[in-house]
Amino acid sequence: MKKCLLLTSLGIAIAAFTCDAAGQQAKSKCASCCRAKVCADSNAKKYIGKEAAVNAALAHAGLKRADVRDLKCELDRENGVMIYEVEFESGLFDYEYDIDAVTGKILKSKKELD
Repeated sequence: MKKCLLLTSLGIAIAAFTCDAAGQQAKSKCASCCRAKVCADSNAKKYIGKEAAVNAALAHAGLKRADVRDLKCELDRENGVMIYEVEFESGLFDYEYDIDAVTGKILKSKKELD
């Protein structure tokens, strides 16, 4: 009986802590936040978005969307910084960009002959 009571008490204590907006533990009425991983990346609202990252890369390359093929854009973490990795091909060249997901600044660009 004591084990059940202890586990129940522990469950209540754990349920009382969930993620806050910064992804840290804080008291909350809803314990499903962390279980549902809703707070896993709370800064997502502050990101520029894939479309803006692609547009920044295309503008830097001096190209239009119709000029490129095999366009890929993924959100990733590199050295603790969230970035968009944008890759595409145009003509005889392959392009790769790392774009800061918050500021939109181009951190790295690469153009190679295919």
